[in-house]
Amino acid sequence: MTTAVYFDLDGTLCSYAVPFEEQFESTVAPYGEPSEAAYDAYVDRLLDALDSCESEPYRRAFEAVTDRIPLDVTPETLAREYCEVEREASVVSADTRRVLDRVAKTAPIGILTNGDDRQQRSKLEHHGLAEAVDEVIVSNGVDVRKPDRRIFDLAKARLPADDYVYVGDSYEEDVLGARQAGFRTVYVTANDEPADVEAADAVVSSVGDLLEPESLPASIRPTFRTTS
Repeated sequence: MTTAVYFDLDGTLCSYAVPFEEQFESTVAPYGEPSEAAYDAYVDRLLDALDSCESEPYRRAFEAVTDRIPLDVTPETLAREYCEVEREASVVSADTRRVLDRVAKTAPIGILTNGDDRQQRSKLEHHGLAEAVDEVIVSNGVDVRKPDRRIFDLAKARLPADDYVYVGDSYEEDVLGARQAGFRTVYVTANDEPADVEAADAVVSSVGDLLEPESLPASIRPTFRTTS
């Protein structure tokens, strides 16, 4: 029986060495004085654009910034420079790479993530992950986002298999969304203490924990067990 495994990206496969607000400030500061109100406007507009699967969400977000504070730069330039800052701040651990390498030996694997298609794929290329997986699906590239069942059904169509597992750090978007589409689920809590994990087949604090499959429930364990 073939099991396909999909992973979320941000917060699951990669973390960030620099907080998002600091990334914003370092992008804006060469052109003017960043403010808390400008950052809030940026976040609100970016999330709205991503939720609506709009094109060029970072440019749209920085248009909201330049409407609020005087900056000697275009939104297009800010968006481009911010995306570079965010990409450089992203971190993929050695344990995460080991998990991907292990799973890839016995199962088709993919990345299913919300976000801007160009930006998410640039992170994958930056870390050499695009070559490590069989499929990449990004919400803004397919006009539907998690937890909508349609994006999980698309994931199934892209990697035909008998069974599916999804690994992600958002209970609502990843665990509930995938579970409703028939995936078994691994909830990455990042050391938080979630109140409700009922829909998760397994709960881990990081992707690296999957290197110790004997601690996982029997329904999930074989997917991450080494073949050696």
